[in-house]
Amino acid sequence: MRSIYLGFEGKIIKKGAEAELYLIDFLGIPAILKKRIPKPYRAKELDAHIRRMRTSHEVTMMFHARVCGVPVPAIYDVDPDEGVIIMEYIPGPTLKEMTLKDYEVSSIFKLVGFYVGKMHLNNIVHGDLTTANIIVPEPEKPFFVDFGLAERTGELEAIGTDVHLMLRALESTHYSKVKELFNAFLRGYREIMGGKVENVLKKVQEIRRRGRYVEERRAKIH
Repeated sequence: MRSIYLGFEGKIIKKGAEAELYLIDFLGIPAILKKRIPKPYRAKELDAHIRRMRTSHEVTMMFHARVCGVPVPAIYDVDPDEGVIIMEYIPGPTLKEMTLKDYEVSSIFKLVGFYVGKMHLNNIVHGDLTTANIIVPEPEKPFFVDFGLAERTGELEAIGTDVHLMLRALESTHYSKVKELFNAFLRGYREIMGGKVENVLKKVQEIRRRGRYVEERRAKIH
């Protein structure tokens, strides 16, 4: 499948429920074009407003993360009215792929924790913090992508949810290495967050207890 937008022809590399990603040639360099998909079940004006606001918000969150020193793709162009972002192409495997292929990734997880700590200390929550949303183009340099659910907040609940998402991602796809890799993540995270880590981990445990309670309730109902 191919798409043409703003004169740039590209090849689709990912299709999700909310957006499509295309690898394009942007003024002679490879780039990613992310286009939010219109939702026909929404009123046209409302849909346009939502896609415009989410596109602008995602770019803003990526900018804030970059200012904090977190590796994210550079933004080349934005068209909020069309729900389009053109950004730097980061070649390389995802952290999920590397872990599944048994690469030595403990040091990368420590770096991931370090950068997540930078985000949290500056009131940035990624919102979808999984190993699938971290690309590693070269050793010791993880890039964070997909800030569509990110937000500016210092609330402990949101920060704890971010860390919990990473833990759940490890449990669901890297269960044999959960302890090793999550501890590496926490070592890097603690370098930035210091004593605040204990409160975050307490919140993570609270979130986990809530999840188990809901699962038990569902099991009883069914």
